[in-house]
Amino acid sequence: MRLHKVINRVHRGTTYYRWVLAVPPREVRNLGWVDGQRLDLFVQGASLTLHPSRYSAPRLGRRSSEDLREVATEKAGRRSNPAP
Repeated sequence: MRLHKVINRVHRGTTYYRWVLAVPPREVRNLGWVDGQRLDLFVQGASLTLHPSRYSAPRLGRRSSEDLREVATEKAGRRSNPAP
């Protein structure tokens, strides 16, 4: 697992960052988590624990990154092969 510092935005000369935790796909599948699912975060001492949120359902109907790539590929194919 890796922790990444990512620029969130730059506003009036100030750079704002966010942190992204990259969880391996195998671990996400083993936990039964889905793309877009809300998680609760708990910090105790130097430990961080994530749990699926009890207060909000996963965002069903949200497209996965594979679906988005497929749609983009289809659109690109239509643009490169115009109808006669």
